[in-house]
Order: sequence, then C-alpha cells, then structure tokens
Amino acid sequence: MPSKKKLAKELEKLSKQFLIKDKRKTLLDSLENDRTEWFRWTAEMKGLLKNLDKAEAIKFSGLILLLEQKPKSRFYQNNLKKFLVAKVEFYKYYDFSLEKKLAQKEKTEKKLWISKIFRLFISRSFLGILILALIIGFIVWFYVDRKSCLEFVQGVVGPFLKAIK
Repeated sequence: MPSKKKLAKELEKLSKQFLIKDKRKTLLDSLENDRTEWFRWTAEMKGLLKNLDKAEAIKFSGLILLLEQKPKSRFYQNNLKKFLVAKVEFYKYYDFSLEKKLAQKEKTEKKLWISKIFRLFISRSFLGILILALIIGFIVWFYVDRKSCLEFVQGVVGPFLKAIK
C-alpha cells in the first residue's frame, strides 16, 4: 500500500478533475450518458479516501449518491466541491508522522498503566494492608475454629520458635 503522503497527492490530482470547470463538465456529461468516466472517477476517489480515512469515504459516497440522483443540481455540485477542497487542503498540510507518534505514545501509556499496578503490589502501604488482612483473618479463624487454628499455628510457627530458642 502506498504511503499516505502519496495518497494525499493522488487525491489532490483526482479532485482537480471535479474542481476544474471543463473537466467537471465532462464528468457530469458522463454521469448523464454512459457513466463510464464517472464511475471510474468515483471508484478511484472512494479507494483513495478509504485508505486515508474511512469516515471521509462514507461522506464522499453520500455526496456522490445525491449528485447521481440530481446531476444538474448546483447545490449538490457545490457541496461536493466544498468537500473536495476541504479534504485536499486538509491532507495537503497534514503531518502523517503524528499518527505514528500517537500510536507510540499510546503503547507507552499502556506500559505505564501495567507498571503502576506492579508498583501497587510492591508498595509498603499495600504490604501493610495485606499484613493487616492476614492478622484479621487469623483472628476470625481463631474465633470460628479454635482447634484447627491452634494446630496450624503450632505446626507452622512452632519450628520457628524452637529455632529461636
């Protein structure tokens, strides 16, 4: 697939076929007669706009549909001209490298979010909360089932106490 800069230049070249009065007249004549030139031009424009921005391709398709219904309508012709001029000017000065930078920034933000979660588990406040939850858990366990709790403590803590003595 060609680069977006090349697509923008191609868009400018194809748009001139409708923006220049003589060429527009041949396109509109084709629309009223055999439609081959018209369909070729619209297909190329839709393909270019789809590769640049799908939303713009949908808008273009809507404008084309209206113009195909009433080819002599100045209103629909002017709407299509305004659209083409706006898109040509927009893509003429658009910096496509910004999209790459934005994608890279989004990737780094995702990595930051993951590292924040890891830092939460390592932080002292989280460890304090974890120790507090364990103590409260042992107290509740002691009141619920005193015998099994004392057996567990004697089995786990007993060897440490013997090692300290």
